[in-house]
This record gives sequence, structure tokens and C-alpha cells, in this order.
Amino acid sequence: MTILSEYYSTYFIPKNKKDEVVEWPSKFWILTACNPYSSSNRDGDRLAMKSLRRDLSSAGHWKLSLTAISADWSHCEKSFAVGSISKKEALSLGKKYHQNAIFLVEKNQLSVISCESGKEEKVGDFYERLRVTADRPAFRIYVIRLSSEVLKVKRFRDANPNYIPGKPCYYVGMTGRTPKERFEQHLAGYKSCSLVKKYGQHLAKKKLEGIPLLCHADAVRMEVSHAENLRAKGFAVWQK
Repeated sequence: MTILSEYYSTYFIPKNKKDEVVEWPSKFWILTACNPYSSSNRDGDRLAMKSLRRDLSSAGHWKLSLTAISADWSHCEKSFAVGSISKKEALSLGKKYHQNAIFLVEKNQLSVISCESGKEEKVGDFYERLRVTADRPAFRIYVIRLSSEVLKVKRFRDANPNYIPGKPCYYVGMTGRTPKERFEQHLAGYKSCSLVKKYGQHLAKKKLEGIPLLCHADAVRMEVSHAENLRAKGFAVWQK
């Protein structure tokens, strides 16, 4: 059985307190008991992980909880970083919990090892695979068409000195909801921009085509840059 391709692009989120620096051993393994195909019902995963925790604790191994995630964040598996354990024992645990492969980190080099054949493949720098929850791409940029009546508002005009008369007016924002849900919130007055509540007409879907889901920090930057790009084309835009 070959190593599943998903292993080669896995990222990891350590479970540590805010601002706490994890002191990684020079060599450790990353093990899980989760079924990689159980993305919907995780009851079996929870029981299996409790069993794996007992196995590691009874043997006295150093361990740190972490979450392994797919490159697109669509799948995650609770895991343990485990030190002071032999390759034979690590592979034995991998087989016990029906894993296709396990990870080895040695001097920051991340490798994937087949539980069936023991074949080892180096896949890159472990530290470059570390992520935090805030890195999750869960935010969208949205654009709302505003009525031209918004041009009567001085603060809106002042924010758009290079507006070309006749071009549409827009509001640019970011949200962890769908653009439709966020637009409805604006109209209902929930965490709303007064300009959108009064002058909002509809979502300008063509103005956000091709923008993927973003992590929070990237979405904050993209919100500003997307508004600036629209202004550079002569549109009038509000973004705060």
C-alpha cells in the first residue's frame, strides 16, 4: 500500500497556551488514532484517541497534543507529538490504530513513514508546517453596490477624490459569514455600516470573483487593497 498523497501536504497546529513557545525535542514522532475517512462522525476517533493517550501515558512517553490538518483545512485529525519512542514502537502503534503512515521529525526534518513497508520519505521543514487557529481560511471579502445617492454624503465624497462621475459606488468589507448573510445583517442594522443600511442595493458578485477564502490577517489586508484597486479604476468606495 502506498502512502496517501494527503500526508505530503499536512500542516500542524500545536495545542499550547497563547504566547507559549513549544520546546520541541530534536527527534519525535507524530501519531494519531483517527480514521482519516471519518470526517463526519468522529465518535470512533474520540474513543481511539483516548486509547492512544493511555498507551502513551502508561509507557511514560513525552507527548504534546496537536491537530493535523489538510492543506485546504477541510479535514483535521487530533494527534500527539511523541518523544522518547523507538521507530519499532511508533510503527506498531500506527498499525494498531490502522494508520496508513506516521510522521517523524528529526532536527526539524519532517518525514512520512509507511506503516506497512516502513518506507521513509522526507517532505520538508517541520517548522514551516506549523500553523495557528487564526491561520484558518474562513473569511470572505464582499462588495455591495450602493445607490448613487450616497454621493450626497460628504464623508463618502471626501474618501473618493478621484471618483469618475457616472461610475458605480461600492462598499467593501470582510466577513466570516456568507456575503449574503452579511449584507442582510447590514440591512437589519446588526453591526451595520450606516451607508450600507441606507444606500445598499445588492451584492456586486462580479467585483469579488476569484477571491478565495482567507485567514483573518490576509482578509484584513485584502479588504483594504481591494477597495483601493476599485478606487484606482474610478469607482467610489467606502471601506472602514
